[in-house]
Amino acid sequence: MTQHTTETSPTSVDDVGSPPDVRRIWRIALAIVAPVPWLALAISNGITPDDLGGTTEETFRAIAADPDTARAAQWLGAAFALLVVPSAVAMIVAHRRVMPRLTLIVGGFVAYACCSALTNPNINLIALITADHGLDSGTTIDLAGRMEDYPTTIVAILPFFLTITLGRLALGVLLWKARTAPRPLAIAMLLASPVEFLLVGGPFGSNLGPAMAYVLTSIGFAAASFALWRMTDDEFDLPPTGVSAPHAS
Repeated sequence: MTQHTTETSPTSVDDVGSPPDVRRIWRIALAIVAPVPWLALAISNGITPDDLGGTTEETFRAIAADPDTARAAQWLGAAFALLVVPSAVAMIVAHRRVMPRLTLIVGGFVAYACCSALTNPNINLIALITADHGLDSGTTIDLAGRMEDYPTTIVAILPFFLTITLGRLALGVLLWKARTAPRPLAIAMLLASPVEFLLVGGPFGSNLGPAMAYVLTSIGFAAASFALWRMTDDEFDLPPTGVSAPHAS
């Protein structure tokens, strides 16, 4: 019996044409995005009409009294939700070659935790819809409270709570050790968690601490922007080859 074999060869650049090199677009896009969601969250926390430390009933009353500001805060929250994962990716890409192991552990967990943040029920949106459409507040307040207390909500949001406490400190250590950006940016990240919890309550209310903390977080993430701007395209990633790996037929 004669055995026939088929040899495969990689597709060459000559066969498909030179592929476009879009590394610079990726690099600049990530540099721009890195601090944006955290700044949006800071502004959202600063302008929201409700007290972040208040009860669900107080939240509904405050939003019903000032729905326009609550609506603006919702749009800022949407910007955070859309850009927070790319922001975490920017931090990883900016430091994966400088501090590979620490970036894998810290950056990887932060990226995972940012995904978990998106599972948090948007109680303020429920309150805003209640005010806009004249829904029964007793029913929607009860619904909001049950959503917050549901076991899957508590479990899913836990990684993000760990990130805004211990995670930002770990990111600050990463930035300090990596030296990819000026040290004040690392200091801002290190201060973010303590500032948030030291300024909770008191004469300034419960919103100042989170707002200031996320401003500092945004400054810390600007370290990724700084590092990405300084990189060459070759430092950012390997160039495109236009060659596909051979496969068996």
